[in-house]
Amino acid sequence: MRKLRALIATVAPTRLAVLIEGATGTGKELVAGLLHQLSGRAGSLVSFNVCAISETMFEDALFGHAKGAYTGASGESLGFLREANGGTAFFDEISGLPGSQQAKLLRAIETGVFRPIGAARDARSDFRPVAATNERLEELVDAGRFRADLRHRLSGIVLSVPALAERVDDIPALAAHFVASRVGMTISEEAVRLLQETPWPGNVRELKQVVDGATAFAVGTVDVHAVQTALGYRSSVFRHFARSNDLIDRRELVAVLEGAAWDTERAASALGIHRATIYRRMKRHGIDTRIDGRRGET
Repeated sequence: MRKLRALIATVAPTRLAVLIEGATGTGKELVAGLLHQLSGRAGSLVSFNVCAISETMFEDALFGHAKGAYTGASGESLGFLREANGGTAFFDEISGLPGSQQAKLLRAIETGVFRPIGAARDARSDFRPVAATNERLEELVDAGRFRADLRHRLSGIVLSVPALAERVDDIPALAAHFVASRVGMTISEEAVRLLQETPWPGNVRELKQVVDGATAFAVGTVDVHAVQTALGYRSSVFRHFARSNDLIDRRELVAVLEGAAWDTERAASALGIHRATIYRRMKRHGIDTRIDGRRGET
């Protein structure tokens, strides 16, 4: 994540188009916000969820329309691209862009020029395109679902946002940030450790939901009990990890490690957690963390 932040700071002031790749919930919109914040552009960051607009309304939402363009068009609509003039146009889930609209978006990105519905002349917008996807556009191009030229135009710089399981050291800062939205509320170190040892298939978005839920069960400080309660009201995947402060006792952990022939990667896979979490649990229970792939004293 330090490398990613450094790359964002380097790329942000340029005019390069940016494509943000990452699984659902990893925080791609946060990356887009940081890119805009550091860009120095005077305009706004305008977010446009490609999948949230029907294909029939897409052109209107993107390019806008003139007054009287159709029945019910009682006034002019600027559209997404003109709203982003001088700022950043963020296309979320760009992989869902209908094929019929891809050529139109390509032209608008390349030239900054487009024709609003019902208008007599073209409009122009100086926007910086930033797009996000949870699918690899190269694969969509190969499958014939995405234009190769549009992919190239969007990929001036490609930023990859890792899953939360690959950056558990970010969880304390993220949790503190989410808790800070509730005035006067803090989070305990024990609660943070519990969050670090919990699987997050929904990534940062799911972490935020759990922390927000925990604040409802907390008084002043989000403690382990508040987090456990919030986890307990979610899926069965989380209830397993909410059953005790230690989540898994020493005897059970040793049994799992023995079953995996003391291979920490296999043990982590068996428990459905990240390998780094295995090391933290071994350290907590006084199990020699130097053991890996061989039997040793515990």
